[in-house]
Amino acid sequence: MKNQEDLEHKKKVLVESYGLFMEKQEKLAPIAARIFATLLINKENGSTFEELVNFIGASKSTVSTNLKTLQKNEIITYHTKPGDRKKYFTLNPVGFLTRINESIKMYRTEQKLLIQVREYKKLANELSNDKKYTIDHDMPYLGFLTNTINLLEQLHKDIEAKCSRFDHFTK
Repeated sequence: MKNQEDLEHKKKVLVESYGLFMEKQEKLAPIAARIFATLLINKENGSTFEELVNFIGASKSTVSTNLKTLQKNEIITYHTKPGDRKKYFTLNPVGFLTRINESIKMYRTEQKLLIQVREYKKLANELSNDKKYTIDHDMPYLGFLTNTINLLEQLHKDIEAKCSRFDHFTK
């Protein structure tokens, strides 16, 4: 990067790209998706309301409404600092855990259905002389589903452990 302006421009482009992804992936409103992307990129100690309004370029009421929606859905949270009336918004680990849980449920459902398809094919092969179903062609995908579920479950445990360590220090 040549200078701070180039870095800021790159950040805006990245927020826009990630925001578009989150609009589609999580079905977030456009400004909510940009807030999410901004908080993902921004410093870990959080962003103030004013910083979000200035960076995103939306009206105060629009940013406020979307912040409330994101908080209600446990996607973001905020903290305050002693002697400072400002709220510092950050991503909420609970939101990540919710997304991971939804993914695990989706993959488990597909895994169960794929196993049922395999069982059907086995039964059909046993009962029918003229139709032979190939059973092993779906094994790589079944392995993918199983591995993905295992990885997501481990990620969930890791995030929960980090959250509990953080909670321990904030109490």
